[in-house]
Amino acid sequence: MAKKKGKAKARKPMGKAWRGEEIRRLREGYKSKPASKIAKELGRSLASVRGKISALKLKKGPARKAKPTGKKKTRR
Repeated sequence: MAKKKGKAKARKPMGKAWRGEEIRRLREGYKSKPASKIAKELGRSLASVRGKISALKLKKGPARKAKPTGKKKTRR
């Protein structure tokens, strides 16, 4: 049997919709808190929070590097 060609069906959202207040809190907290903590605060799953972070293209910024101690490593 041949498949019908036509428009693809739009996906229906699986969970509850994100409210503006939740998105604002996600944007504010994302740079300083782990996604798991934000998920608990918002009462959402970690997967939901990570998905929204990805959809909003949020970035944490430059990678955190250890501060130099002033000591050099020497080989023995």
